[in-house]
Amino acid sequence: MYYIKDATFRRITEYAETTCAEIQVRPGAVGDPDLFVYIARSSRDRGGTDDYEIIRMIRSEADLETDWFDNSMHQATAVVAEEDFCDSGWPAPEIQREQFLQRLLAYDDIAASLQDELPR
Repeated sequence: MYYIKDATFRRITEYAETTCAEIQVRPGAVGDPDLFVYIARSSRDRGGTDDYEIIRMIRSEADLETDWFDNSMHQATAVVAEEDFCDSGWPAPEIQREQFLQRLLAYDDIAASLQDELPR
């Protein structure tokens, strides 16, 4: 389980022709990397008015002391596959990822930014 210490809305961007929000997530556990989470309005209708889904996650091992210039030419970042995001075992990776999304949306400023910034 990935514990969230802090989450910051960074910007609106596009990934695979989908408009999404980039959220920077700082870990609550020592040794866990920062994550950049890309969230879009859900294409699935789950009955809610503001349903969102994670469409991409990037792990960032960048050290701000040496990577302050946001250099993408090294291996400080890597895409996180759904099965690699969570602890093995129970619950299943897709459930842990959904729980992570719900904890992220519990931050008032994140939920408000998504509602205000993401087009319907």
